Amino acid sequence: MRPPCELVQREYLPLVRSILANRLKDLGHSQNQIAEAMGITQAAVSKYWNQKDGAQHLIPAVTELTTRLAQEIANNNPTSDALVREVCATCMSLRIGSDLCIMHRESVPSLGAVNCQICSELLSGSEPQLVSRASVLSDLQESLRIIQRSRVFSHLVPQVRANLVACNEKAIILTDVAGIPGRITLIEGRARALVGPRFGASKHTASLLLEMRNSWSHVRACMCLSGRLEVVNAAKSQKVKIYELSDSESDPIRIAESVKQKLSKSKSKLKIGIHVPGGLGVEPILYIFGSSATELGELCEEMGHRIVN
Repeated sequence: MRPPCELVQREYLPLVRSILANRLKDLGHSQNQIAEAMGITQAAVSKYWNQKDGAQHLIPAVTELTTRLAQEIANNNPTSDALVREVCATCMSLRIGSDLCIMHRESVPSLGAVNCQICSELLSGSEPQLVSRASVLSDLQESLRIIQRSRVFSHLVPQVRANLVACNEKAIILTDVAGIPGRITLIEGRARALVGPRFGASKHTASLLLEMRNSWSHVRACMCLSGRLEVVNAAKSQKVKIYELSDSESDPIRIAESVKQKLSKSKSKLKIGIHVPGGLGVEPILYIFGSSATELGELCEEMGHRIVN
């Protein structure tokens, strides 16, 4: 088992760092400045200054990449993610029927014998599972964009803070569901997610989403909000079907079991909510479900305006 990542680590990345370090040196950058820009030590910079060029096949593409990176560093002080994006984009391009692909087939002849197209299939957007997971994250990011710019979302946030999870139609286990690590908090009255969405986060809300998908197959997202009466009424004003629990409960499975006993036979794709009353030292919570995280973000905006107005 010898994936192309071996070549990326052994040939591609050292060549990128070596040529980039020398280009920045030619532009007048000090060893310390280069180390800071590239996120490596000064000792590593010294090593790359003296390193001979590696794989000749990769030099044209890497030369083009590092010329672009050096100019961006010199002129724009780009963010780390922008630099990583450039490096990864070139790597992926080289892995799809290009130099890294050829080098990999030469190092593992059995791959050439079967006309290996793995990188092409995985990186070109034709692998359904990867495309679907990326779509879930994109959906969450769009919902976050809506609520983070909202002036009224703060009226919906519980004391334990809000959370949001989403999945695709094939989600079965918790790692199939993406959420916001650390919940969505409030900073100066505005919603803020301090960490981007990732799969396997927010296990409590994710568990409830998976449980309720057994009854509501159309739901793909769930948001945890305050269960105050004004929030529940705002949800009802937006035609959200609310299922009321009689007692306070925190366990997702027991919440789901309580709701399933009350489910109507309608199979229409209604907007749905579960209201869990508070108890001693426990605040009430409203869980809302929808076909996407973006739909829930837009719904929350309407609910917030309903409360304010």
